[in-house]
Amino acid sequence: FEIELWGILDDLVVLQRQGLNRVLIQIDNLEVVKLIQESQSASVNSSLVRRVLQLLKQVGYWRIRQHVPREENRVADSLAKMASDKKKDVRIFEEVPEKLFHLLEFDIEKNAFVLY
Repeated sequence: FEIELWGILDDLVVLQRQGLNRVLIQIDNLEVVKLIQESQSASVNSSLVRRVLQLLKQVGYWRIRQHVPREENRVADSLAKMASDKKKDVRIFEEVPEKLFHLLEFDIEKNAFVLY
């Protein structure tokens, strides 16, 4: 749960630095989706969620979509696991990591290509 929120925060920082002003967040954790959606109109105790919401307010347009089941999006799930195994550095891949090729093919076949 917290790892996925950190992932969203890190990605928003990268997007902001690149000057992008449209964000679509798709994530396989329904709790995170509900928390971000519901926190827009209520006060929230989590400083991590507050920071995510602050960055989203600076974006010209953003949307968060309902979750995609993990089994239908193996690439995003594998990337999330890879990120949790590393230090809290942001990693940007210029090319698909070799160990994800077969998962990417599966996700494309299932039409469930989601990155958060």
